[in-house]
Amino acid sequence: MVTRQEIERQLAAIGTKFTWWGRGEARELEHIIEPGETIMYCINGRYDGGFAMLCVTDRRAVLIDKKPLYLSLEDIRYDMISEVDFDGRLVDSTVTIFSFTKQLRFTSFKGEKLRRATAYLQRRVMEIRQQSMMAEQFTQPVETPHHLEPVHSYEHRITNPYTKVPLMMRRRVSRFYN
Repeated sequence: MVTRQEIERQLAAIGTKFTWWGRGEARELEHIIEPGETIMYCINGRYDGGFAMLCVTDRRAVLIDKKPLYLSLEDIRYDMISEVDFDGRLVDSTVTIFSFTKQLRFTSFKGEKLRRATAYLQRRVMEIRQQSMMAEQFTQPVETPHHLEPVHSYEHRITNPYTKVPLMMRRRVSRFYN
């Protein structure tokens, strides 16, 4: 368990201070953050359930919604994220995080900070995917007897590394096609 002083130190290091809105969510961080985990971004905003805080760490993204007699946490690990979208508007910005089981839409008035957090999320997801692809590529095959060895050929398959299902390739048809 991480102490409150450690959480306050990490929040001060990224230039985040919660004076009124988000104080309850910030207090919950000491129960959520694991030892050795670093907070990269912490942003107040809203989602489908109301007001919440999006905390992006070096290991995961956590949505914290703390109300009296009510606590909702959504923990999304980087290896479970399939897509991250960002929409910036004049007044507010929205990040949409798609995982294989759910979709999280988070909106904040701090557009530039949310954009940097989105870029960090996308970069970490790509790093995790590259690590898993490299590990899969360099795994050693099982030893087989010499007379049973197959002909060596390289087969390139386009698959989703998390579900092992081939990706669907669609050909675009021109609207002028008869």
